Amino acid sequence: MKYIFYVLLAIVLYEILRAALLAWIRGRLYRSVRDYLEKNDIRLDKYKLMHKIAVKQDLLNDSEIHQAIIHHAQEKGMKIQEVQDQVEEYIEEIVPFFNLLSYYKIGYWIANFFLNIIYEVVIDHENAAKLKKIPPESVVVFVMNHRSNIDYILVAYMLAQQISLSYAVGEWARVWPLEHIFKSFGAYFIRRRFREPLYHLVLEKYVQLISLQGVTQGIFLEGGLSRDGNFRSAKIGILDYIIRIKKNPAFEKDLVFVPAAINYDWVLEDRTLMQEWKKGKEKSGFKDHASSFARILIKGPATLGANLARYCTRRLKHHGYASVSFGDPVFLSDFIAQQEEDIFLLDRYDRLSHIQTFADRLLERIGSTIPVTPVCITAHALLSFNGYDLSKTDLIREVSNLRSIIREKGGRIVLGKTFESSVSIHRHLMEEKQDRRQELVTFEEDLLDFEDARHTVDVALDLLRRRKIISLVNEEITISEKRRPFLEYYANSLSMLSLKTTQEKL
Repeated sequence: MKYIFYVLLAIVLYEILRAALLAWIRGRLYRSVRDYLEKNDIRLDKYKLMHKIAVKQDLLNDSEIHQAIIHHAQEKGMKIQEVQDQVEEYIEEIVPFFNLLSYYKIGYWIANFFLNIIYEVVIDHENAAKLKKIPPESVVVFVMNHRSNIDYILVAYMLAQQISLSYAVGEWARVWPLEHIFKSFGAYFIRRRFREPLYHLVLEKYVQLISLQGVTQGIFLEGGLSRDGNFRSAKIGILDYIIRIKKNPAFEKDLVFVPAAINYDWVLEDRTLMQEWKKGKEKSGFKDHASSFARILIKGPATLGANLARYCTRRLKHHGYASVSFGDPVFLSDFIAQQEEDIFLLDRYDRLSHIQTFADRLLERIGSTIPVTPVCITAHALLSFNGYDLSKTDLIREVSNLRSIIREKGGRIVLGKTFESSVSIHRHLMEEKQDRRQELVTFEEDLLDFEDARHTVDVALDLLRRRKIISLVNEEITISEKRRPFLEYYANSLSMLSLKTTQEKL
């Protein structure tokens, strides 16, 4: 008995020490998160911290959901309690449990490490500054194009020093441990192809509830990944839910939609996406999305491990650039004021027609804001030549021409570390422009532009050669016919910029 007592005492002391240590570590982490939020003046949506039980009760108390439960029970011949249990299951599935430590410690650290080992992440500081000008009392929704399954990580990383996003995530991520991870980041889950009216009412009420409470959201306007690199048509389901909060008398704020354009030099799952494109068959079920993301989970760590080894030996090779550009905020009140009639008084079909117009305009803004990466612009230039063999000098001239057109259209050309010196020289020239002869300044600017085009081509060709999409021998470029679709895929990302090549002009 004496030894048993000592063993039990040791176990109790161990548990006390373990609990105390965990409490101390948790306290330190929470304090560091609070310091980070205060230091960067990050806007934190307090409703995200609301306990899940409280959110669930808010939804169950909604009168429309009450009526829908009764109607569903009568229609299906079910007991009201059975239908209510079903609604509670929907709520449990949809509603997240946001955790500050998960988002700002674990999530941010993983995103920072993962993204910067695989890509050279270029942050759009100039356009990101526009977000600070949005009235603080507004409800903000980021509307984005969808290029890769890591878009979630990239955009959240880009905005981490300003705000945390609540994403609408498809059912493909409802597998362990992804579901727990995404929910701890504040993401809510949706069944995209599930047609039951009761489910969609619960989803609509949740989306409107967090909108009413001012939660900042992020939605992928295309509803799915681009298979051919072009923009898909805009989907308006979630967008309609959010916009309809304006007819709620309790909602007195303005809805602001921020276009966020995402682009990469190398989409990790591009091969799979293009196979679906060429076969004309899009795989979009739960199993297919899960397998697609599984390939990312396998390829990501493999690429990460290879790049980590290269990093340790100072031979790190990124998968090119990854970047997000932010367009000018769009105020819903401006769009509503332009309409000849109150869209909320229209029948569903007519209302959705107006919402579709609004969504299409947002998508156009995203397209015109797309970050122009070296591979995308070089792919566009390569495809403009009729033959398969061309000189590197001709390619540089064409890229230089396209860069000029993009700047005239107000587009954003992604400039990484390779361009730091030229950016500095450009800035210096602008400062001295008033004090020097215009002809000399113009000559130097043209020379710098050509050098920038050369750097752009060098960065792109290095990636394209590594992927065996092109070959380069004695300054002559040959496109692999088998891998030509890769060039089409990346060139298509710039389709909304309506670029005119030299050959087209001729």
